[in-house]
This record gives sequence, structure tokens and C-alpha cells, in this order.
Amino acid sequence: MTEDTQRSLEWHLREISKAINEDQYMIMEFLSPIVDGCRAAFNVDLDRARNIHKLSEDEFQEYMDMIGDSYENLSICFKDLDGNIFSLTFEHGFTEISDECIDPDVVIIGDRDALTDLLDTDSKISPVDAIANKTKVVGTDTDTVVEALGFLAYPTLLKMAQSGIDPSSLLAEDADSVIMAAATDLITKMVKKWVDTQLSEKESA
Repeated sequence: MTEDTQRSLEWHLREISKAINEDQYMIMEFLSPIVDGCRAAFNVDLDRARNIHKLSEDEFQEYMDMIGDSYENLSICFKDLDGNIFSLTFEHGFTEISDECIDPDVVIIGDRDALTDLLDTDSKISPVDAIANKTKVVGTDTDTVVEALGFLAYPTLLKMAQSGIDPSSLLAEDADSVIMAAATDLITKMVKKWVDTQLSEKESA
């Protein structure tokens, strides 16, 4: 791998990190509650899950309280097939980039192009398809994997905001709804695709 192509993955990571730390378009405010909800859903026992629509508001809040807020403490390692690694670490909602991975919570493995596409706001590949066909996502537990999958939705949401929504207009109800709906649809599809992939791998093992 040349120095230029190695920088490409790092460059995309740093651009996304900068956007998060500067709170550009307030995307994390939309993304985090959806990730919180997905994490809480994985903690609902099977019997309760079958009747989740019957959960009272207080019961649902108990599940939410059990998981804590997303992106308070998370380390994601990106590892390409040539052995190059970069990590993105969340500490209380802020991110840092490193060229080493020390005890990461989640490891995302793929070839350089696949990993770069995942972080590229101009990518033509849906992250839903990418996580199933071009990368492998492995985590210490389901909670951290869901957080990482939510992060991988960030570039797509950032592109949407950059394409036609002025930052000041995000306070408007219609813009609010557009971003929230897109984030909900994308993240739930990514989580479902990841779960389906895990089940398929177990069946074929």
C-alpha cells in the first residue's frame, strides 16, 4: 500500500471525527437516541420482546436506563487486509484518531477500498450492503457492535445534511423529521443485516 492510499482511510476517519467534534449539523443528536433504542431492544428478554408493544412507558424507560448513553466510551478499530490499522475512540461524545488499536471494543475488517467507502460521504455503496458483503464487524458484545454500526451510518447522514439542509434549518420541524427518519431507517436496517449475517454464519459453521 502506498503512503497516499494509506492516508486515504486515515483522512476520511479524521474528517468524520472533525465533523463529530464540531457537532456539524447536530447529527449525533439524531443518531444517538436511535442507537440507544436498538441497544435497549437487545436487552429485552424474549418473552417481553414478543409483547414489546405492551410495555408501559416506565418499563421501557427501565430498559433504556440499564444501557446508559451511547458513545460515552467506545473504541473502534479499522483493519484492512494489508494489516494497516486505525482506531477511532469516543470519550464522552468526543473522538480521537490513532494509528494503533489497543483493546478495541469493535473491530471492522475489510480491504482498503471497502473501509474507505464506509467512511466516504460520497460513497456509492450503501453501508447496509457493505457490512454484509465487504466487511466483517466483530465486537466484545452486541451493545458495542450496535454503537459501531450507528457510527457507520454517520457519513451517509452527513452527506444528506451537506446536500440540502442548512445547519440553522435543523431546528425546523420538517428538517428534523427528515434526518430522524433517515437515521432510523438506515440504522435499523444495518443492525438487522448484521444480525442476519451472524445467524447465517452460525448456520453454515
